[in-house]
Amino acid sequence: MKASLKRVARKVLPHYRVMDELRTAQRMLEIRRNDATELEAMYRRFVMPDLAPREGRAAMLTSLIGTSVSEALYILYYLQQAMKVPGDICEFGVAQGATSRLMACEIINTDRKLWLFDSFEGLPPPGPKDRLIDDIFNLGSMEAYAGRMASPESLVLDKLREVGFPRERTRVMKGWVNESLKKPDLPRQVAFAYVDFDFYEPIKDALEFLDRCMPAGGRIVIDDYGFFSEGAQLAVDEFRAAQGARYRFEMPLPFAGHFCMLSKDG
Repeated sequence: MKASLKRVARKVLPHYRVMDELRTAQRMLEIRRNDATELEAMYRRFVMPDLAPREGRAAMLTSLIGTSVSEALYILYYLQQAMKVPGDICEFGVAQGATSRLMACEIINTDRKLWLFDSFEGLPPPGPKDRLIDDIFNLGSMEAYAGRMASPESLVLDKLREVGFPRERTRVMKGWVNESLKKPDLPRQVAFAYVDFDFYEPIKDALEFLDRCMPAGGRIVIDDYGFFSEGAQLAVDEFRAAQGARYRFEMPLPFAGHFCMLSKDG
């Protein structure tokens, strides 16, 4: 009898452990969603009073990878501000597509296109102006990051499909950005762009392109300002110096993350 009970226990207990782990994960997910909801409410109350709410946003904020909820709220806020001017939406460096999906939901009821620039081969080799200042993966050198953070194109498209964003309004620009920006099929006007290219050269290329096709009132959010690679901040600072007063530069609240915002005034 005891041997039979042991055999049953060996079969049943692992099942209950799995179920218990699933319930724990579900509870943690609900806590994270509640945290995202509360954080969004705080930002809308004290920082971004005209950030329009959207049903289902908390779930997407919870599922972000590598982008904090605070940074995502800044992205959404500046995206909404940019919707006052004509132009499409661009993301430079899409990774797994979580921020792509977030932005797609904001423009799904418009006729604007979503342009996604990425090599889908990970980071390029760093340039001479990319000095490692935050070794986020503990790899020991900037050169060791080449090829890291790669995600397949299909993963991004799946995320957009999940929220019903029209495939005909999605433009995937696969390849290194310096080559992609030479192609004939590019957005004629860009109202908003999120730039998450990490390194000096690709950020510089993206900003120079955006300057040519962004109308006054357009907005840009650039990730990793003063973080990871020194080249990210250097590219932004040089661009600002060259443009003079044509762009308004802003930083987020100190605890929100390492990024900056540019608003085109002229």
